[in-house]
Amino acid sequence: MRSIDGGIALVSCLLVASSLPAEELAPGVTYTVHAAPGPTTVYVVKIDRLRAEYKLQLGWSQGKRNYTARETVDTITNRYGQPAGGDVISAINASYFDGVTAPRLIGIGQSDGQMLDTPSFNGDYTYHTLMVGPARQPTIRTNFGHSLGTLTLPDGHTMPLAQYNYFMGGPLYPVNGIVAFTPEFDNSTRSSFISPSIAVEVVVSGVSYPMRGDKEVAGIVTAINHPTTGNAPIPAGGMVLSTWGNEETRRGILDHAHIGDRLKMRFASQAEEYNISDNAVTGIGWIIHQGAAYTAGWQNLESGAAPYSRNPRSVMAWNNDFWFQVVCDGRGVGGSVGMTFQEMADFLTGTLAATEAVNFDGGGSATLVVNGQVRNRPSDGSPRPVANALLLVNRDTTTVFPFSDPFASTGRLSGWDDKFRYADVVAFSPVAPGGDGYVLRVMNSDGGVDTCRRGDFGDTDYSVQADIYCEYRPDVTDDGFERYGLFARDSGTGAFTLSHYGGGNGYALLYDSNNGRIRAGKLVNGTPIDFLATPVYEPSTAWRTFRIECRGGAIRYLVDGQLIASAADTDFAHGCFGIGYQESFATNSNMHGTRADNFTATDNAGPLLPAAEFTASPAAGVVPLRVQFTDSSAGGMIDTWLWEFGDQTTSNVRNPTHVYLTARTYTVSLTVSGPGGSSTKTKHALIDAQPKPGDLDADNDVDGDDFARLQLCLAGAGHPVTDATCKGADLTGEGDVDRNDITRFIKCVSGAGISSDRDCLGN
Repeated sequence: MRSIDGGIALVSCLLVASSLPAEELAPGVTYTVHAAPGPTTVYVVKIDRLRAEYKLQLGWSQGKRNYTARETVDTITNRYGQPAGGDVISAINASYFDGVTAPRLIGIGQSDGQMLDTPSFNGDYTYHTLMVGPARQPTIRTNFGHSLGTLTLPDGHTMPLAQYNYFMGGPLYPVNGIVAFTPEFDNSTRSSFISPSIAVEVVVSGVSYPMRGDKEVAGIVTAINHPTTGNAPIPAGGMVLSTWGNEETRRGILDHAHIGDRLKMRFASQAEEYNISDNAVTGIGWIIHQGAAYTAGWQNLESGAAPYSRNPRSVMAWNNDFWFQVVCDGRGVGGSVGMTFQEMADFLTGTLAATEAVNFDGGGSATLVVNGQVRNRPSDGSPRPVANALLLVNRDTTTVFPFSDPFASTGRLSGWDDKFRYADVVAFSPVAPGGDGYVLRVMNSDGGVDTCRRGDFGDTDYSVQADIYCEYRPDVTDDGFERYGLFARDSGTGAFTLSHYGGGNGYALLYDSNNGRIRAGKLVNGTPIDFLATPVYEPSTAWRTFRIECRGGAIRYLVDGQLIASAADTDFAHGCFGIGYQESFATNSNMHGTRADNFTATDNAGPLLPAAEFTASPAAGVVPLRVQFTDSSAGGMIDTWLWEFGDQTTSNVRNPTHVYLTARTYTVSLTVSGPGGSSTKTKHALIDAQPKPGDLDADNDVDGDDFARLQLCLAGAGHPVTDATCKGADLTGEGDVDRNDITRFIKCVSGAGISSDRDCLGN
């Protein structure tokens, strides 16, 4: 018996399927041919789905969503390989055709985080869309609809976005709305307007892709074509907004958009999962669920799925550890009869120990390609041309360190990914240390949470650092508060403190504006868990340098170079990094956003950064006060020490002794440096150097001036000292100032200008 997800037990002898020895295609990827009952030949590519270099990708006929001719799976595979077929390990056919509005497809397509088209489902049937996010956690979603998007112009004017990469079915479209076309659609909009005077196409460059559902992207207008016959070229990394036939829409664009403007485009979706997905494709039939045949997922399907008859099939399956690309032959070719859903379910659970699976376009088009070659025996006798293929690619996209972004006046660098709203670079004062007066502002104008992230699922050991403007705002606490944050090893959803949209999961350093609390810990499904046993507060407004270091299971948090927390935690082994924001105001106008500057991310493969720490003994006493300082720094190797004692003197000895001659409090700092960098620890008002007994004016003698002060403090026995300036007059330590203190004072009198005796009371 083997336990599968939540205690579902399977008997391994339920299905007997012999197999040939596995062929290793790449580390963690194998190809196996199985002889299953039926008889049916089944071809399986098994992939370690937690390996960062392996990714799913949709490949299209002719390399574009607006294909004009279908291609075979092996042709598509070789088209997407770099070099041809080189980094595409395997592929199966994917989407079903929409038989009513060809060449449209059923459902949706998404690849590398990019929406590829508008959702299209026939409401009379049930479809099953497989969505996979950056954390490799798959989701299966049934039918969902399309929602209008929003185009926002610089002056705040908004207009609805009707469709996205949508094949409208004729040369006069799009009509009565704005349609967005991206490079994934085609090299141009392929429109042909017969009345150029009522048509507009806006060319936008430098779009902040990827485009996901409910996410806003931005780009710069480089051309406004009006009048136009259409068919504007779509620039690489850009977009074309196209409309025809509606006067209100046409005037809205011409009156409010100008060359050089930054436009913001947001496409909504009725599926929240679309926002946290990198890759998505729609199939027909949810074959297994939680390790068992899922007959509820076999109901109300289009006839092409044929769940109860034996057919060649293409299936994507998985469990907690592996992906499986599965294709079976059928229709008598090579003696293979094919599989029903039940027979496929038995094979997937009994032989592969898979727990979930979705059925994709099979039948005569069922094809498995491995290393550019067709490995199965298609029932048509040769591969059938199809619209697209689900590819397994081997591409290492982990971050190249070091990375830095100063958020200059020219804007942020490419590669940042916003969760909901585009994060602008804006002018801001006060200027961050070393800054240029421009910062990245992360904020959702609709309220709630937002993030701006970058990185990859495969990023593991790194340090991330940014200057964060921590604005202490107790004056608006009754209306709510803001939380500013830096995060690392995020699951890739960018959900920060949300429990939905995949939930925020990762390590975070946070500042709360209402009480100045700093939290150094982790986010678990959006809930902050503080590693600090005692809360730390910084009730002041200031630029602070936040830093999170991840090295294996060792996580460290530094503020302004000082280590405030460290933890041994292995909950999050890898993931993205970025800047987060949360607000809870009742009044949206109170939102200021997270202002960040001087962002850096560095690899921790090199030497460990030291963390400065020290002790002082004694920390209080009568001058001259001799203090022994002891270095207790941790972390990486240390080559140099620099002490600043607070009296304008320094030392580079590791464990120095220092004498304080003047009575007052002193702030002490230690900076340690080594191969991994430098770190500073500052302890404010650490040393309390006290005057000699009777020296009430701290001028190093005991004379008439001191006696005059004593008289002012003289209140008599039993009257507690409440004036802080009279504490030193309580020479007996009884809590009052009376005749007994005068008696002691007389013992310490030295005379004006004559140094008094620090031990006068004990003589």
